[in-house]
Formats: sequence, C-alpha cells, structure tokens
Amino acid sequence: MKAIGYFVEGAQVEGAERSLSEQTERFLAFCQKHGYQVAATFVDTKDEDEAESGFRQMLSFIERGDHGFVVAVVDGLGVLGSDLGRAAVKMLTIEEAGATVYEAESGEEAAKALVGQWNGKKRNAPVSERVRAAMRRRAVRGEALGRPPYGYCVGANRRLEIVPDEAVVVQYIFRLYLEEGLGIRRIAGRLNEDNIPTRRGGRWSMVSVRDILRNRAYLGTYSRFGV
Repeated sequence: MKAIGYFVEGAQVEGAERSLSEQTERFLAFCQKHGYQVAATFVDTKDEDEAESGFRQMLSFIERGDHGFVVAVVDGLGVLGSDLGRAAVKMLTIEEAGATVYEAESGEEAAKALVGQWNGKKRNAPVSERVRAAMRRRAVRGEALGRPPYGYCVGANRRLEIVPDEAVVVQYIFRLYLEEGLGIRRIAGRLNEDNIPTRRGGRWSMVSVRDILRNRAYLGTYSRFGV
C-alpha cells in the first residue's frame, strides 16, 4: 500500500498553525503506524501560483494510475481548505482522481471528520450549504459523488454502472467472508494467491478488503459525505 502526503504551508489545523515540518512528521508517523509506503509528497506554499500548485501536481500523480493503490494523507481538514465547503470540494476532487483521503492523526477517512464537523455547524454557513445543496441535487439525479466503489464506474451520465470483472471479485470477497468464514487478512491473502489485482493493478490489503465489506453500496445504499 502506498501513501502520498499533501502539505500546505501555515495550514490551520484544530485552531493552530501547522508548519510543513510538523505536517511531514505526522504523515511519516501515519505511514509507519498503518504500514503504508511513502510514494510522494506535495507541498503548496502561500506564494505559489495556483496553476503550478502542489495540489494539481498531486492530482496528476494520482490520475496516472501507475502507482497501485494510493491514499492521500493530510494533517487535517484545514490543509484542504479554510472552511468546510472548500475542504469538501478538494476532497471530492481527490476522490474523483482515484484516491481516498485520510487524516494523519486519527488514521481514519477525512470524510468522517468532515461529516462530523458539518453536522455540528449551523446550516446557514453560506459556502458549506452551497456545496451540500449541489451534492444533494447530484444525489437526487442519481449521480455518483466522488470516487465510485470497487465494482462500479461512473458512466457518461455520471450514474454508477457495474464493472463486470470487478463485480465478480466483490461477490467472491463476500462469499469468502459469509460462506467460508474467512477474516479480512485471509481474504486479502486468498485474492493475492489467486493473482487477482486491485483496480489499480496492486496487491490486496486488509484495509481494501475491509472497505469493501463495510461499503453499503453493495446493499443498494450509496452515500458520501452524509448525502
């Protein structure tokens, strides 16, 4: 498993300004704790031109798709934006490029923190509410929100469509779990023994198997960011 770090000079995280060295330290600690290999790091400074920003370079890196399974790690939501609306937009952009965003300190998906903070905010926050409203409209139309789950792709009309080859693997994973009683470690091992690659051609991990088993999309309920 590989991880990329995204750092922003002077980002406000939990009410305090985080230096680039502090963000780097937390990223490396995350990788060591959760068994990720460092693939690359990207930095945005306050004076950097947006067209050449580290964020855009990171998206290009993810979209190339030749690095296997990649997660993007940030120190906190403040790295993605000065408010929840901007953070949500950047998070969706990263997911659409093909990576899941994690917070370094908690080790959990940043989406969980985003939803938690959003639910604690007043609904009249202008930027956040505009983003939520746009996401609701997309959801009502049946459009995908962010990166599609394994086994699906985003079709021309932005609706989820089944990827037959991946769907067979999803069924196999659930059969190993429900019928044969295998745990996620043994399921990942079985997939690798059978030379079944992940979506990006890499090896299966406990995390990737766990995420599939937990994803309610396979029960017919698709939800992202509380929408």
